[in-house]
Amino acid sequence: MTKAENIAQKAAELMKNDAVLVTAADIKNGVAQKIQVYFWSDAPVMDIITKDDLVQGFPDAGAYVLVPGTSDVNKALKKLEMFEGEEDMYFRTDGTRTEEDEFAGVPPVLFMETVEAICSL
Repeated sequence: MTKAENIAQKAAELMKNDAVLVTAADIKNGVAQKIQVYFWSDAPVMDIITKDDLVQGFPDAGAYVLVPGTSDVNKALKKLEMFEGEEDMYFRTDGTRTEEDEFAGVPPVLFMETVEAICSL
């Protein structure tokens, strides 16, 4: 198996156990606006949601972020932590409690939508 296939296999296992996978996020002034997620429903399904959607529907099995540029299977999927700040809920992968959303440098949602549009040409 290639490194990409190994990472995809690990992602599939997480999603089959009810976790979601974040692959893109639009962040403005430290606050996530749109988030592209994948989840399992007989097969991987992609959806674009808001931050509030993720806060309200944060799965018990957790959420993971596909880290760009990482080929190590053990580092390619980072657990996304949600925590309550003074005025809002925040998401981070770096273990800090900085009151800004952080998704391990995933690309913007439009970028991933464009890649998917190209794949379906």
